[in-house]
Amino acid sequence: MVSQFINKVYLVTGAASGMGLATAETLLKLGARLALCDINESSLEKVVDELDSEQRSRTFAQVVDVTDQDAVRNFLEKTKLRFGKLDGVANFAGTGGHGLGSEPIWETCAEEYEFILNLNVKGLFNILTKALSPGFLAQGASVVHIGSMFSLQGFKNGAVFAASKHAALGMVRSAAKETGERVRVNCILPGVIDTPMHRANLARVKDFTPTPTTPIPRSGSAQEVAEVTVFLLSDESSFVTGVAWSVDGGANA
Repeated sequence: MVSQFINKVYLVTGAASGMGLATAETLLKLGARLALCDINESSLEKVVDELDSEQRSRTFAQVVDVTDQDAVRNFLEKTKLRFGKLDGVANFAGTGGHGLGSEPIWETCAEEYEFILNLNVKGLFNILTKALSPGFLAQGASVVHIGSMFSLQGFKNGAVFAASKHAALGMVRSAAKETGERVRVNCILPGVIDTPMHRANLARVKDFTPTPTTPIPRSGSAQEVAEVTVFLLSDESSFVTGVAWSVDGGANA
């Protein structure tokens, strides 16, 4: 698989931590050239600083708020201008909100609703409207969006988060039908993954247990999600589009 990634160009959002970071690191090890973005400037700078000089020469990083359509368009255009092409996008930018696991729907304020929907749905829309415009991505390119096991089920005390993930999956599946001749568009549905965001939820909410014990009785790792992401970006998944690919230890079995 390594050789097919040499000289390929990918853009990774939410690249400063967790699953986005694991995916970026994996793609760099495989020889790809990368554009990385995140809203967290200090964390993004740390990621770049820790790369070796050769990897840094293949990397372009910038702070981007994916809810800002102009900023997203500019970053995509700048990436293509810098590297000459763009072979795919992995979108890991997203949020569980501030009250995930603790707020029933009747306690969720309008501001929280706007925050979650803007990042999880509008952010994806902003990426797709530019990336999927005819001729922008290379022929045969791949877009991978990070959904959730709650793209397919409800989340007690997380209704708006679940709604945003359902909406994003609908957008991915629709886009796949619109672009199948030139770009593949897929969605990964992680379960409980050991990431900084999940650890923050554990610290914030007592007994934070989104699902019962899964058939594989443990949390997943960011690297396990990265491996599936890389597969969906690769030519080895050339007949795969519109899929909701669960990486959840069997939570949606």
